[in-house]
Amino acid sequence: MRLLLTSLSLCALALPGSAIAQERASHQVRVSVPVVLRLRLDGGAVPNQAGLPLDVHVDGATSVIDPASTRLEVFANVGWQLSVSFVAHEGGEGLVLGWRGAGRDGVLRGSPSVVARGTPTGGWRPIDVAYRVVNEPADGTYRGTIAYTLARP
Repeated sequence: MRLLLTSLSLCALALPGSAIAQERASHQVRVSVPVVLRLRLDGGAVPNQAGLPLDVHVDGATSVIDPASTRLEVFANVGWQLSVSFVAHEGGEGLVLGWRGAGRDGVLRGSPSVVARGTPTGGWRPIDVAYRVVNEPADGTYRGTIAYTLARP
């Protein structure tokens, strides 16, 4: 009799536990990863829209561009594109510049040209861009700003 009571007590204790164990619960977890788009210009962090002053001195067939090239670095966890444009300052009109970088080239204009595109970088991706004079401007000093924009496509 004592054995029977002990067995019944164990069964009674096990029933509530097994009923709880059979219930199922589901949870929904949301993780939000912010978009990361970072741009560095010649080693320094800049906003995703950065301007670079540019001077070109033309003397006959010789032209000196300062700076002649720029190193940009992109850090992104999403698809991205880097664009370049040129705004002439007073005295900079009449100058036509070209750019070359990331296996592409083009002419610097007031409207942006895509220099490079990519997928998440997994670290800083360097992009070197060089400039050249495309036309034969009159002698003098020309000034302007090269603008870089890093954005999602």
